[in-house]
Amino acid sequence: LVVEADWDGYIALAPKGENGFGYDPIFYVDEYGCSTAELDSETKNRISHRGNALRMMKERLDGIL
Repeated sequence: LVVEADWDGYIALAPKGENGFGYDPIFYVDEYGCSTAELDSETKNRISHRGNALRMMKERLDGIL
């Protein structure tokens, strides 16, 4: 099974925030007005491409198991 999700945002001019890892300080989410490193973990997991992909995969698996 394959699922795909995306997350709208853009690369910020400067890093900001302390949460997360990798590109989180420079990935700016316009909808929230901050970088992903500035989001709390619960919000980030709810709106991220990884969180959305995992929920979609769970739905697909629930449908066949």
